[in-house]
Amino acid sequence: MDISIKEIVCTTIDEKGNVIRKEKFENTFENLDAFLKNFSHEDSFVMESTGFYEPLYDFIESKGFKVKLANPLKIKLIAESRMKNDDIDSEILAKLLRNNWIPESYVPDREIREIRRVVRTRMDIKRTITSYKNRIRIEMKRLHVDFNEDPFTMNGKIFLRTLNSDRINSYLNVLNGLEEEVKSIDRYLKKYEGIEEVRLLQTIPGIGLFSALIIYSEIGDVNRFSSSSKLLSYAGTVPSVRQSSDVMQYGRITRQGSKNLRWIITECLHIHLRFDPSSSVSRFYRRISRGKRKKGRAIVAASNKLLKIIYWVLKERRPYTSSSAEQPR
Repeated sequence: MDISIKEIVCTTIDEKGNVIRKEKFENTFENLDAFLKNFSHEDSFVMESTGFYEPLYDFIESKGFKVKLANPLKIKLIAESRMKNDDIDSEILAKLLRNNWIPESYVPDREIREIRRVVRTRMDIKRTITSYKNRIRIEMKRLHVDFNEDPFTMNGKIFLRTLNSDRINSYLNVLNGLEEEVKSIDRYLKKYEGIEEVRLLQTIPGIGLFSALIIYSEIGDVNRFSSSSKLLSYAGTVPSVRQSSDVMQYGRITRQGSKNLRWIITECLHIHLRFDPSSSVSRFYRRISRGKRKKGRAIVAASNKLLKIIYWVLKERRPYTSSSAEQPR
């Protein structure tokens, strides 16, 4: 199945690799349900892991069918090397599925997918809140308004209303609505605070409930990573490597993997450095951050160290202590 927001292209092949049918239809559950009625539960489906796979994946799975989620990066390499084709369409996916060449993406269980959906929604709203705050600050500059306090506290918002600016008032109305929505989501997320992994993560200074839920939902089952280094690769915080002859060159971090995990670990690190200055992570950061040019590298290195601690806290199901450090394994 080659899926997009507007349409789905499906290619069906038999056990010998012959194309039985190829059809395209609008991406709606009604159309997908009608399409699925042509198959038995012995048939298998495959689709690529895109930003909008989940509703379709959930729907097909709920009908009792087996679904595989293909890793887009790995599947392109396989198609190029084995099938000499880098145009990944539904027929290519079907043939790779037939030959058992599908490199699968991890699909967490329904509860984790629901947590991931909610926390990502909250993140999107918070980014929008930041955008509106910036618009208000720009409007204050345009009006030559000086305000030495935070304009977004209760007193600050009262002051902003006294400016009688239609634009600022409109922005404040939207801002208040968004902030109420964040509070509503936070109340909803409290239902997940009893999850063991979430409780363990919160024993690490710098990680609160929301941060713990992001980390938990992005990592999923930590046992799918055979080592802490594999988790770092998943987060995209390891350096890229170029090899020429016998020379190894290390560059910037790959940034391939979970950008949300990469972001939240950095956010948690800054808080951790303030609240647990004697920890192994904090000492490590201070040791390698001497000099302005080294601070960026120190943040990445210390974030990796924190992520390794997170790995072992989850792996061994033990709470964090200030002397916690990654295992030598």
